[in-house]
Amino acid sequence: MELPTKEIIAAAVTICVAAIGYLQWKRGKLSGRFIDDREAAYKEVWQSLEDIHLFVRSNSFEPTAFDEMVAKTNALLIRHGLHITEADKASATSYIAALRTLGNLLSKTQLDPRIRRDIEITGKPAALLPELMDAYDAHQAARQVVLKKFRQAIGSGQV
Repeated sequence: MELPTKEIIAAAVTICVAAIGYLQWKRGKLSGRFIDDREAAYKEVWQSLEDIHLFVRSNSFEPTAFDEMVAKTNALLIRHGLHITEADKASATSYIAALRTLGNLLSKTQLDPRIRRDIEITGKPAALLPELMDAYDAHQAARQVVLKKFRQAIGSGQV
């Protein structure tokens, strides 16, 4: 009796190709979920950072409330530690420090109501004292670093 060698080999190759295809599909599916989770983590932390930013620009800066918002953001950074790189966490921390400096200075400085309103609404100061302008520039620079890194992390540069 003769074995159908060609058919056996064809069946074995088909099974191997199907198994490899399944494993690649499974890995892609898991990888896709990680990417989606990473994107959600970065977006959630960004939203929390921007909440702090808007709070600092408001006329009601209060250190205790600021610290509560920072604690929330730090909790998010810890919770999403699997998805957010250490370098990006450090950038977020630098941004928070710059926001703290700016908020403290804004709360202690008497500003013309029109300038205060410009800061609250547009975030762009008209004419600030040099120390306030330095703090404003530092916060803007830190924000741009975080923005760039977070955009890279979620792949917005690939669209």
